Amino acid sequence: MRQLTALDAQFLHVETATTAAHVAGLAILDSADGSVTRDALADLLLARLHLSPALSLRVAEVPLGLDHPYWVSDLDFDIDNHLFETTLPLPGDDWQLAETVAEIHARRLDRAHPLWEMHLINGLENGRVAVYTKVHHAAIDGVSGAETLAALLDLTPDGHLRSRDRAVSTSRTRPSSRTTTALRTTT
Repeated sequence: MRQLTALDAQFLHVETATTAAHVAGLAILDSADGSVTRDALADLLLARLHLSPALSLRVAEVPLGLDHPYWVSDLDFDIDNHLFETTLPLPGDDWQLAETVAEIHARRLDRAHPLWEMHLINGLENGRVAVYTKVHHAAIDGVSGAETLAALLDLTPDGHLRSRDRAVSTSRTRPSSRTTTALRTTT
């Protein structure tokens, strides 16, 4: 359990019904062979969550708001609360992708869970898919967010997994060996 800094707490408090305080990134991937699927992405994320412990922590408010909130382990972590899938209608062009990402980005993150989401967006032209990731600014800043995304997706050609330093408590565990190669090719 770790208390949020004043700055990180401010990022939580600045949010309103129309103002979100998350950072985000979009990766366009080649999936002409169909290897980038929601199940493949779930396997990969669950195998690599240990690379960014912040992704398994949720916010715990202090009663009556008398102090800054705390980060606590989400003992009921479920990848289904974080990983979503949608498919663009034909023709799946960049304009449709931009509209979809804008809609997803406008929604605030659910504070009952760790403050991040990943969206697999299927149906792009030429066999491509998009992976849109958003993380609350209280949990991660833009630079460390980019580093985290790179570690989770491992965009290297050979896809070396680092060995797990600690176990990640999940309510839904998947075998990690099924599809670790699914997200290695970018366009």
